[in-house]
Amino acid sequence: MQKRQARLSAQARSMFLQRKIPGRVYFELTPRCTLDCRMCYVHLTPAQMGDRKELSTEQWLRIVDEAVEAGMLYAVLTGGECMLHPGFWEIAGHLMEKGVVVSVNTNAFAITDADFERFRQLRPNSFRVTLYGATEEGYERCTGHRALSRVLENVTRLRDAGFPIIFGVTLSRFNQDEFLEMVRIGQALKLRVHYSLDLREPNADTGRRLSEFALSQEEVIRLLTEFRRAGKLPFYRNEPVTELPSRQPDDPSFKGLRCGGGSVTVAIHWDGSMAPCFEYQSGFPVQELGFAAAWEKTKAMAAEIQQPVECRSCRLFPACVDCVMLRRDPKNPGHANPERCAATVARWNAGLISLERPGPERPDFTERKPDC
Repeated sequence: MQKRQARLSAQARSMFLQRKIPGRVYFELTPRCTLDCRMCYVHLTPAQMGDRKELSTEQWLRIVDEAVEAGMLYAVLTGGECMLHPGFWEIAGHLMEKGVVVSVNTNAFAITDADFERFRQLRPNSFRVTLYGATEEGYERCTGHRALSRVLENVTRLRDAGFPIIFGVTLSRFNQDEFLEMVRIGQALKLRVHYSLDLREPNADTGRRLSEFALSQEEVIRLLTEFRRAGKLPFYRNEPVTELPSRQPDDPSFKGLRCGGGSVTVAIHWDGSMAPCFEYQSGFPVQELGFAAAWEKTKAMAAEIQQPVECRSCRLFPACVDCVMLRRDPKNPGHANPERCAATVARWNAGLISLERPGPERPDFTERKPDC
């Protein structure tokens, strides 16, 4: 089944690229949330939002119509906690009436009995539930709430109702010691687990900073080593690398996102601005320009984003993180971030990554970029 899904995904991506359409759109309905995660890149309190307003239901519905006309086939509803938007059910229902395949990103904390019944009637395609701890204490450290039992109860109900669910495990200083137990929870529930080690710099208005919660490289190596040993996964026998890639001359021709952002996928922030993905904290105003015009501007921007020139000749590039926002040096546009280079070399020398791509060693546990 997973091989078939991967094949269909590759076919869809190829079609989107050929037709130059936004096949998958991420709708960030709200920055508000039912939890208060200490590493969230987007969550805002009402006080932090001030006079700024998230888009109304009518505005989102209009964007949906324009996105469908532009070629959207897949939609991801996210936040914050997307279910807090007063028009969540109407927006989700409208998407499905238009024939769009809908996935829902949620923390699963505040799903009520009434919500569950509406999901059963609406039948979204899938859920991605972020798991923040393996104990109530771990959840409280990370989110401010003792939410684990309620989350697992809701996840179990959704799973038993036949919904595909992915656990997104977001690792930080606050829950790193519960990593393996979170993986075991996923195993026990027979769910796929995507874990994230490279977290985003929070938006400036959140008041949070990456340095407050990001794992050190030593902590990452320890966690990945423990993960492989616990899963009885082999370590790669790599020839040690002793030097980081050397600084190369500028190469203005080495540009364009390779990840699909701005070419097959696009993100719309809660305030209505469009960007290649949520790594970009602002973008083009969809309300003013219209979806189609904003998409054209986003495509053009994505095509011009400078790639780190050192990556072109680095032999470890296939094993490095895909996201150019993580690989680039913010102080030297067009060049690689020495910290990212050092992180890749450290993982390589520890036998944790290889040049063989694609493919996780186990289909049910995969490292992915973070959603939250």
